[in-house]
Amino acid sequence: MSTTRAMQKRETHRKIFDTALHLFRTQGVEATSVDQIVQAAGVSKGSFFVHFPTKDAIFTLYVDHLTAELLPSLPQWLQLAPLSGLQQATEALTEAVEQDLGLVPYIIQAELLGQPWDDGRPTALQQLFGPLVAQAQSAGDLRHDLSVPQIVDHLLSTYFIALIWGFRRGERLGAAIALPMRLALDGVRPRYEEGRS
Repeated sequence: MSTTRAMQKRETHRKIFDTALHLFRTQGVEATSVDQIVQAAGVSKGSFFVHFPTKDAIFTLYVDHLTAELLPSLPQWLQLAPLSGLQQATEALTEAVEQDLGLVPYIIQAELLGQPWDDGRPTALQQLFGPLVAQAQSAGDLRHDLSVPQIVDHLLSTYFIALIWGFRRGERLGAAIALPMRLALDGVRPRYEEGRS
């Protein structure tokens, strides 16, 4: 594929994504059809389906977009005490999600249900949290009998389930995830033999 064609493809992809997100924010996800997205984006329906197998597939990209905005902070978080870096990354993610509160159910669905267009590679969130978990594991703050991907999946699953409960109860999301995330971390901390402190 030529460079120009690749650039056009990326531009069309981004145009569809930005247009869909604007419509979701202004008129709601359920009220927004694929026809409305393609009309507003100025692309064909076929182009839409080349880039997104379904309307809901846009939310997988949305999470990747949020994560890409957080990745520049990863080196800074890796300079902190390992569990502090994990906490700051979690707080930053929550602040970003809270900016689009109405999209939370769709974000959660895209992340938790593992849509069929997933290709088995680590998600953007796994790529963000993986180095932080690996560092905490190397420092002895997290168990060694679990792999880094297992711990990341455990923490992210807990995170999204806590978001669901917080969202449904109308709680501030940061408060809703605090206790569940602390308990999730406690579950992957090293276990000490009886009699040791």
